[in-house]
Amino acid sequence: MKGRHGRDFDQLEEKFLEGIGEPSPSAFVPSPFQEEALRCVLQKDTIVVAPTGSGKTWIAEQAIRSFIKLGKECWYTTPLKALSNQKYDYFKRIFGEENVGLLTGERKENPTASIIVATTEILRNSLYGEGKPPDFVVLDEAHYIADPERGVTWEEIIILSPSETRLLLLSATISNSDELAEWMGKVRGEEPSLIRVDERPVPLRYGFLHAGGWVLPLREKIIGKLGDRDARVPFNPVKIVSILKEKDLIPVIVFLPRRRDCDEAVRTFRGQKWIGRERRMEIFAQVAEETPVLWDHPLLEQLIDAGVAPHHAGHLTGWKVAVERMLSAGLIQAVFATTTLAAGLDVPARTVALPTVMTRDESGTRLLTPLEFHQMSGRAGRRGKDRVGFVIFVPREKRMLYDAVSLSKSPPEPLKSAFSVAYYQILSLLGRHGLQGTIKIFEKSLLFYQMSKLGRKKEKKVRNLMMQEFGRRINILKSLGYLTDSLELTEDGEWACMITHASFLYLAEFVRRGLYRGLSPAALAGTVAALIGERSPRRKLALLDISRVIGLLRDIWRMEKKAGIYSERPSLEAARGRASCVYMWASGAEWQEVVELSRMEEGDLQRLILQTAEALHQLEGLSLPISSLAKEAKKLILREPVI
Repeated sequence: MKGRHGRDFDQLEEKFLEGIGEPSPSAFVPSPFQEEALRCVLQKDTIVVAPTGSGKTWIAEQAIRSFIKLGKECWYTTPLKALSNQKYDYFKRIFGEENVGLLTGERKENPTASIIVATTEILRNSLYGEGKPPDFVVLDEAHYIADPERGVTWEEIIILSPSETRLLLLSATISNSDELAEWMGKVRGEEPSLIRVDERPVPLRYGFLHAGGWVLPLREKIIGKLGDRDARVPFNPVKIVSILKEKDLIPVIVFLPRRRDCDEAVRTFRGQKWIGRERRMEIFAQVAEETPVLWDHPLLEQLIDAGVAPHHAGHLTGWKVAVERMLSAGLIQAVFATTTLAAGLDVPARTVALPTVMTRDESGTRLLTPLEFHQMSGRAGRRGKDRVGFVIFVPREKRMLYDAVSLSKSPPEPLKSAFSVAYYQILSLLGRHGLQGTIKIFEKSLLFYQMSKLGRKKEKKVRNLMMQEFGRRINILKSLGYLTDSLELTEDGEWACMITHASFLYLAEFVRRGLYRGLSPAALAGTVAALIGERSPRRKLALLDISRVIGLLRDIWRMEKKAGIYSERPSLEAARGRASCVYMWASGAEWQEVVELSRMEEGDLQRLILQTAEALHQLEGLSLPISSLAKEAKKLILREPVI
């Protein structure tokens, strides 16, 4: 099919791929924006918004060096445990093991170190406590402030941190950074410096795969000339990676909507071979030394022989670490990752490929948002390794290419506050600031600020709604005996405010009602798992009697429903399943035995156990009889391959 179109396409492709390859090696020289940001953060709060790979972490590292020399305590926070673990390992290498500590929900390493790497929630929890706040805080991935479930944590840190604490916010995707800076200025007394860079260190080119095997620039004029057949490329992972390899467009990260899609795509590479097998095996063996169960991974052959791998939340952390190390070393051809995990994949590639512009969430299938798209496309182009990064669409129909053009031209949507009211927050704030002080803190939220800009009416409406929610939760806390009628903390309220878990009320009532008495450490671990967690086993399991907490689950749901607080009706089957899995694990069962019996994906089972460990860690911190039992239970479940 060479013809006239073929010759045109040859020329278009040649021009599109022009300049591909590695830049000449050169000594690292900080860019002007990095130097300016460093100057700023040494003087005042600073927000840095710059594309992925432009060197935002360098600014944080140099600032930490400067503050450490002055005897200051520094915290580096990330939204994901996996990212915190990565940064912890990296910081130990560059700052020295003795100078760096790690705090996540279930791990505590060297907590008195001058540099602490932590999840954002841990920092928020410490600000609610009585300890001295850190002198310098880095909030990495600051766009999480808009996350519907967890964004409130970022707002609480900005509001509760004293003005003496210096804040550095880092993000690749905040389009309304001016508004964020204005709000911070209002809340913290001085407007932060705002360093914004739109130019990428490695420029991006957007293109698409033509059914005839060409890689062409993504332009409406070209798309308009395509027939339906030209824009219908069957999703054949081996063939697509082969074409990209032929064009020198690997390594590639292929984003797919579902975990199953990623695993199935990798399975198709069975029997394929690619260079670098020995080095991949070497890296894998190093990681598997700490997590031997990885040798049983069903896709190990494809990783080692073909240099392709899935990367999503269904896999163990150790697997993802091995994949990322190989990708970073240039030993991987293709990674198949879920669209929802774009922020969790901390290693870029030369190319990002998108066989769909759709994703899935709780409400079903929908078009990617510009923010999601930019997070994915931002993984293309490696600083120091690529002169150009490529984002390649693999169309299933012509319409998809027009959606692709629209996404590539759309800026990320403005961040909106996700501020909400929670039980532990109410107890902690009332205990420290009283009613008026608590209301003032709510009124400092980004939500109030954004609504006030939309007009007095909007602000008033949001205030009324928030106060209603506040009032409903206060009434529940009073009725359960955590608050007095005058809104002072009772004896139960004093210890309960130490629990800052999302499942606060279940855990607090479990303790208050003494439902843990007589439980073995393994049974406690299982029972706590019944009260928390997101994902549950795919099959019915009832290996642990949780009858003592079934009434608790029902009571709280009915109480909230009666008070007008929406909460999902607890599934007793799911609670029994979670309890059974964690109880088995705590009782000494083998990892594969629990995986096979529960039919849970390994990453989900790992996360359930870590969430349980986090809740047990908080119960361990209470000055109550449950403390020592919770400590034993946590110890039983924190074993390889969970950590």
